[in-house]
Amino acid sequence: MKILFLLNIGFESHTTSEHLLSAVIEQLANAGHYVHVIQMVSSESKLVLPEILRDYGVTTDGVLNRAPKKSSFISRYLNAIHYYWKCRSLLKVQKDVDAVFLQSTNVAGIVVWLTRKYLKNAKVIYNVQDIFPYNALFSGIIKKNSIVFKILAFIQRYGYKHSDKIITISEDMKDTLVADGINGNKIEVIYNWSYQDRAYENLDLTLVDNIFNKEYFNVVYAGNIGVMQNVDVLIESANIIKNEKSVWFHIIGNGVNKEKLELRAKEYGITNISFWEMQPPDLAPYIYSAADVNVIPLVKGVYRTAMPSKTATCLACQKPIILAIGKESRYGQKLVKEADCQLVEADDPEELVNAIKKIQKKQFCKMMMMGSFYNTYCSKTLNSRKYTDIITGDSKYWLV
Repeated sequence: MKILFLLNIGFESHTTSEHLLSAVIEQLANAGHYVHVIQMVSSESKLVLPEILRDYGVTTDGVLNRAPKKSSFISRYLNAIHYYWKCRSLLKVQKDVDAVFLQSTNVAGIVVWLTRKYLKNAKVIYNVQDIFPYNALFSGIIKKNSIVFKILAFIQRYGYKHSDKIITISEDMKDTLVADGINGNKIEVIYNWSYQDRAYENLDLTLVDNIFNKEYFNVVYAGNIGVMQNVDVLIESANIIKNEKSVWFHIIGNGVNKEKLELRAKEYGITNISFWEMQPPDLAPYIYSAADVNVIPLVKGVYRTAMPSKTATCLACQKPIILAIGKESRYGQKLVKEADCQLVEADDPEELVNAIKKIQKKQFCKMMMMGSFYNTYCSKTLNSRKYTDIITGDSKYWLV
């Protein structure tokens, strides 16, 4: 088969989805399929592919598209439309494509329409990593009854309805799509994975000695500090126990809300907290493994539309996890039952503090359960093969 990957990122920069895409493409190429990738690049010199994909004969084209100067909601949306519109010339010459894999985007309807227009005979597989505009709704960017929301939701819904198959990453997200009128029979749930098949063992944690002091109980958030992550709840929790000097909070990453949170921590007089710059992606397993507890927070309701890809890596590191995402999450409930994680409300710092204290007192998770969950549900090889089965129409690797 000839398979086209239409991406809205480029391999020039490391992103949270790069290892997921690379694994799926590698599986397809290794099975003898021809894969061509259209990717976004900031300059012609930045058109790159991972070496292993080049070795398999994967080919690529780049579409020049620079990030908007203003990071506003509207400018990002218009920039995405502009990018896919520029992809038309490359789609026109891919007439013998059997299947197209579309990366999750806020302009699903437009990219699916363009794909159907120029690749009429290709099977369209759409990967939903987050559900727009509902994520913007829950984070307070737009209002549900607004004309803007209704138009954006209509465009996204068109993309979902005109895709042959949809792959999403949690049961909660599938429920949201079905409630939005999408046929559940064409939606598959495949969890994201980390950088290897098995849970991590015996990592050299001296690589992050500059971050963590082992004299403290280290509570860690690492990732983007944006409008959907609700890192605020960690600041409020840190304020509650700022006089308990055995606990140290670490906020690792960058984003639009970081400066605001740093200022609030200073105003509260929190001295047992550190803010760090975003660390290289290859350090993620070491950071999560060195933590005494990893906190994964989301704005209330966002679990219905997204689930941070780092969740898999946290599980693979087999250290305690608190999901501050909401107790109604089906995915969260599964992690409580099968991986012994802690699940608290998204906006309750007192409840988060109680979970932290519980873990500090060793009244918590069984590490073997986390490793077993990861090995069973988040295997890099198995899950990437599930993707390839859907793309190619095979069913060889699906487990009953």
